[in-house]
Amino acid sequence: MPLPARYVIGLGSNLGDRLVHLVRAADQIRGLGRVLAFSAVYESAAWGGPEQGPFLNAALALEVALDPARLLAALLEIERDLGRQRRERWGPRTIDLDLLWADGVVVDTPGLRIPHERLAERSFALRPLLDVAPDARPPAGGPPYAEALQRLAAPVLTRVFEPHHWG
Repeated sequence: MPLPARYVIGLGSNLGDRLVHLVRAADQIRGLGRVLAFSAVYESAAWGGPEQGPFLNAALALEVALDPARLLAALLEIERDLGRQRRERWGPRTIDLDLLWADGVVVDTPGLRIPHERLAERSFALRPLLDVAPDARPPAGGPPYAEALQRLAAPVLTRVFEPHHWG
């Protein structure tokens, strides 16, 4: 069994009761390991893909003794359990769970990249990540993710719930 690692999981929803979907996903993720922290919840316009409603995005830090592939499989199962249907790339979704970053872990395989391949381009992922892992930086060096966030202009984020209101 692998040693526990600290992962940051991004959560997003733009269908139905978005906050309820985030809360239900977080509740199921709790069963995988120990939740260390919850971010605030942010609202932003959809990014990429077809026209669709705004997203709620958040993140949580999770300590878990699963290898990255098994953790991803567990997250995909949670998505299915919560009604996620993958009809079109970047389309609307009840829940989206992404492995954004892991402390000291790098994965580059078909279907899984840690850190997430577009993390430094997405304020809706970076802002929640930095709420739960303010020290996060690319594992290969380079500037901290906090600097990457300062360079991004869009999408604009609105903080809508504090961690204690959803986590």
